[in-house]
Amino acid sequence: MLLFKGARFLIRGLFYTVAGGFLFPILTIIWHIQKVKFCAMTFHRIGHLAANTELFLRRLHDGHYDPDCLYIGCNVFGMKPSNRQLITMFKRNFAIIENRLFGKIIYSLPMRKSKFYQELPFHSNEYYEFNNLPPILTFTQEEEIKGQRELQKMGIGPDDWFVCFHARDNTYLNETFGGDWLYQDFRDCDINNFLKAMEYITAHGGYAIRMGAVVEKPLHELDNPKIIDYATKYRSDFMDIYLSAKGKFFVGCTAGLHLIAAIFGTPIAGTNFVFLEIPPYRKGDLFLPKKIRSIAENRLLTFPEIFNRRIGKWFVGHNFTKANLEVIENTPDEILGLVQEMNETLDGRFRHTEEDKELQCRYHALIRPYHCCYRTPVKVGALFLRENKYLLD
Repeated sequence: MLLFKGARFLIRGLFYTVAGGFLFPILTIIWHIQKVKFCAMTFHRIGHLAANTELFLRRLHDGHYDPDCLYIGCNVFGMKPSNRQLITMFKRNFAIIENRLFGKIIYSLPMRKSKFYQELPFHSNEYYEFNNLPPILTFTQEEEIKGQRELQKMGIGPDDWFVCFHARDNTYLNETFGGDWLYQDFRDCDINNFLKAMEYITAHGGYAIRMGAVVEKPLHELDNPKIIDYATKYRSDFMDIYLSAKGKFFVGCTAGLHLIAAIFGTPIAGTNFVFLEIPPYRKGDLFLPKKIRSIAENRLLTFPEIFNRRIGKWFVGHNFTKANLEVIENTPDEILGLVQEMNETLDGRFRHTEEDKELQCRYHALIRPYHCCYRTPVKVGALFLRENKYLLD
């Protein structure tokens, strides 16, 4: 059986390569009439679909790419789109071919090595583009009406405000793609640790909306009608995008959904960022790092240690296991402090002390040119740094 699957894989690869070879001379002829490049879109992961494509379009509109070339997006991995609404909105800005077979032919080796192929890179440090270039995607009038109608179904009126909350677990990957995704569980966090912050938002007049496409568990039974478990009761592709774009701010984590908020310019309060070198992107965004404990020494690693050892860019949980390190989630009080700081900052009520400014400077001084987040405009939560200033030493 395994041998059969291997043979089938090789035959398919050979077919895509041969087909790509046949397509090459046709595109060469077309090139003399109209330059064409096929863009490698990642359909199946919402973070890459959103950020990589948005970044490409912002750069295209800013003159970064050849204005005489026709760029066409392709589903190069042949996977089901992670969000249909997002594809619909991107299609209003450039042509996209969804055919999976064609996408895999475009991804064949002859095409990838040719001038007809365009990567859509995203290195998570495109601070210029996310702070200076305007968002590409907009909602149509019909979509705005639809969004308001869906909000009313949740009990949210046109004059109400809300904040989105998202906690990553491994259920989405397991049920969507199958296989074993435990090596990514160091990125997960518990939605129940966000409840204090949700209660804070509702106490100050807003609605708290729990986001997620496929989630491990519903929220605990709550008496608070302004805390809405959208993920288990109302979820749709359209509202995933609309809510993320229209919230007062987005409370997220190291999951792709927070990038929807980023591409629309919604302020982000990022929690549980184990990727210390990949914080949010926009000036005014805030984040909390996860703490990392040395099991052997029974102590927390300092920020200088994490940066010097490049732990903040580890993408595989096995690395932490091998190094005998434990990743610690943010506490309910830490998340509450971050949400309070973001909410009061947006309302013009939060006041940073001189000590806060000094602590931020000490943190940013640890970031060297070789770190991915060099020159990041994003700050660590002030209340978190006050409580954990010893981690800066």
